[in-house]
Amino acid sequence: MKNNILIALVAASALAAGYWLASTQLTKELVSAETGLPAIQGAVISPPRKVGVPALIRDDNSPLIAGDFKGHWSLLFFGYTHCPDVCPTTMGVLAQAKKTAQASTPPLVFPQAYFVSVDPQRDKPALLADYVDYFDPAFVGVTGDAELIKALTLQLSAVYLIMAAEDDARPDDYVVDHSSALYLLNPDGNLAAMLSPPFSVEKLLKDIRAVMSLSR
Repeated sequence: MKNNILIALVAASALAAGYWLASTQLTKELVSAETGLPAIQGAVISPPRKVGVPALIRDDNSPLIAGDFKGHWSLLFFGYTHCPDVCPTTMGVLAQAKKTAQASTPPLVFPQAYFVSVDPQRDKPALLADYVDYFDPAFVGVTGDAELIKALTLQLSAVYLIMAAEDDARPDDYVVDHSSALYLLNPDGNLAAMLSPPFSVEKLLKDIRAVMSLSR
């Protein structure tokens, strides 16, 4: 009897989850049809939102400037090098998506990827350089003053929270809870879309192409 109840509960939960996913997708499609914007896993920002670039530091110790986001598409991801799961997984998808984009027909010029640290206390430029280089030598790590990083996250509606270390742990043995979205900037350096997880190479490239098509 208990097993039957458990099976029924699992089935009901699965049905509810399926209904939620289907209704969410339908809502996206209806909104897209009304606005003329593509349906993506995330949100298209229309018109694109202007982004001020704080005086942060690239992983080669050079200053990050507004011109870094001009003349090409950019993808920003907020994370930290000590992240145990979300960050390496997302960076791995980005690296594979770039390879797939370059090999596609016609080839897609993949956006310049920036890994912006939300843990500047531990993520110094040299450490960031090694981290992003593992995934792709062309990826750029960004760090700097904590208040300036916060200023950038606020503009993009990204959030993060540094969790206190356990009582019996070292002071620098802490985790950072953070947004796992990707932020797509257009060649004017403005926020064009927010892409939501979970990410797959196929879906990510499809959404990037869809957003890029709006500027043609």
